[in-house]
Amino acid sequence: MDDASFRRLVAAYEHDSRDDPQRFAKLTVAMALFGYAAILLTLAASAWGLWWGVQQMIHGRVQGWKIMLVLGCASLLFSLLRALWMRPQAPQGLPVTEADAPRLFELIEKVRRKTGAPRPDQVLIDGELNAAVWQQPRLGLLGWHRNHLILGLPLMMGLSTRQLGAVIAHEFGHLHSAHGKLGQWIYRTRRSWYLLAMARERASLGGNVADLVLAFFFRHFFPRFNARAFVLSRQQEYEADRAAHRVVGTQPAAEGLQAIEVQARYLQEEFWPAVWRRAASTPSPATERPYRVLFDAMPASLSHAKAPDWLADSLKRLSDVDDTHPSLRDRLAFAEVKPALPKAAELSAAQALLGSTLKEWIARLDARWREEVARLWSERHRWANGQRHLIEELEKENATGPIDPDDHLLWGRAARLLDGEAAGEAVLRRLVDQRPDDLAGRYELGMLLVDDADAARSEEGARLLRGVAEQGNHPWAFSTAARVEAWLERRERFDELKKWRELLKQRDAEATEAMQALHDFERPQHFEPAQLSRRVLRSLQDLLRGERAAGRAFVVRKTDDAAPHWRFLLVIVERAKGLGQPDADSWWAELRDRIDLPCPFMVIDLAHPYWADKARKPLVAQMLAVPGAQFYASRR
Repeated sequence: MDDASFRRLVAAYEHDSRDDPQRFAKLTVAMALFGYAAILLTLAASAWGLWWGVQQMIHGRVQGWKIMLVLGCASLLFSLLRALWMRPQAPQGLPVTEADAPRLFELIEKVRRKTGAPRPDQVLIDGELNAAVWQQPRLGLLGWHRNHLILGLPLMMGLSTRQLGAVIAHEFGHLHSAHGKLGQWIYRTRRSWYLLAMARERASLGGNVADLVLAFFFRHFFPRFNARAFVLSRQQEYEADRAAHRVVGTQPAAEGLQAIEVQARYLQEEFWPAVWRRAASTPSPATERPYRVLFDAMPASLSHAKAPDWLADSLKRLSDVDDTHPSLRDRLAFAEVKPALPKAAELSAAQALLGSTLKEWIARLDARWREEVARLWSERHRWANGQRHLIEELEKENATGPIDPDDHLLWGRAARLLDGEAAGEAVLRRLVDQRPDDLAGRYELGMLLVDDADAARSEEGARLLRGVAEQGNHPWAFSTAARVEAWLERRERFDELKKWRELLKQRDAEATEAMQALHDFERPQHFEPAQLSRRVLRSLQDLLRGERAAGRAFVVRKTDDAAPHWRFLLVIVERAKGLGQPDADSWWAELRDRIDLPCPFMVIDLAHPYWADKARKPLVAQMLAVPGAQFYASRR
């Protein structure tokens, strides 16, 4: 089922759930039971088919259809058993006992009694800005769960004790009474069937035969159950919020939600980028103490200059099918609390609940973090040395005249990452001065300036973005139009906002049509040479040299009438021969996150099931035949 159909189904089920929540829950349970019955029947049929086929081959003639039956039944049986018997995953974190933190356990027990939730079997502290109840099944789908409560130390540093109590109450609310148990069971059911779908997608020997049996289930039944389960999960998020309101009150719960949103943006945009920027100058993270710094930084983030804007952005986000959690605005409305930037707690929950042991917990998490990131830090340091060499090379070349705009963008990004935003800004200004018509340069400079606390610089950024958005249908048009809308709204320039939203609507429709066309490979295609600069190609080559799985690599440009002014590239990777290959379903995404190109692109791993299909061979051949497409070949 495509995304649009799934969204329509969720909207319809949300209406049904509001009309009669009990009937909706009962029907969802009935669907789950029916699905299990169908899967167990298929399990029995595949086991019998495997036994019968083997007996026929032992005592009768070996024929092709018997071999296919045995392979199909064996493949299906393996997938079903693997999905139904989920392997327990151990939660990550440092165990904490009541003897270590008696005040913390006193709070947990107090909240647990008020919510009526079962006592957690283990409490863990980790380094995330989050809290969660992790249910670990001892017997797979049959249950008998161990309940783990995971608390992030940054979360405890950034919230007051009452706010943390609200977070814990929300998590315990998922375990309380019938609604919590039902939600957890529905979640595990969705997870099991998703694993089954993934297993069938990866199946090779006998896969086609076996999948005929499950085709109806996954095309018609599972998407509808998935939509129902999503609506039920969203509904139960509100029930968990209700538990938090009952235990600590609506105001502390709402303040905690808003504080977490602001602090998450601070960590993502300010704190961790600054930490990783230091990898450029130091080969090892041995001197880094990020959690020690966060002790003061988490409360201070609520008074950061960008904090009001971060909160405003969070309040604009709508609830979506990407996350069962309602949006911040919806959760505040449910609590009947008006949005307001919360003040930092005078005494954080970490100080109040961990007391004199807090320094020890900070030291342990710092040590664990250094151990976990050591290899990545070293790689980042080597990469930074290459980027520093690139900057020096481009500075010399620029002194003799304008350089390729793609190279100029690489220069600006490298300078920003290694030397900070001021250095990146200086490079981008040079690009815009030399090439006023370069949309990518104007876009990146505008996005850098538009959030500046200085009004004049912010106005300049908005002016640059307006110009980019007004240039027609191109890769940056919609994102710039959306950013200008947010900028106008924040400054309450409502007279300009109404007219601007008409342009935004047009750019949204154009971008949606363009992206759908560029990602559609089921109709006649047109490919052209990518025409990337040698330095951009060199950065791609350097990345792939570190990937043992990469054999040959190609890059082409895809064009379409729906995207007339778009520069959209396909980076195509052919696997090298050898053992220890990365997962065919996800490696392309890992590569995509590490590749830096001056325009939108898509990574194609030819080992992915979609591209490995025989039906795609002519299309793959067409892409690889583009003149100059190949830019890399492994020497291994």
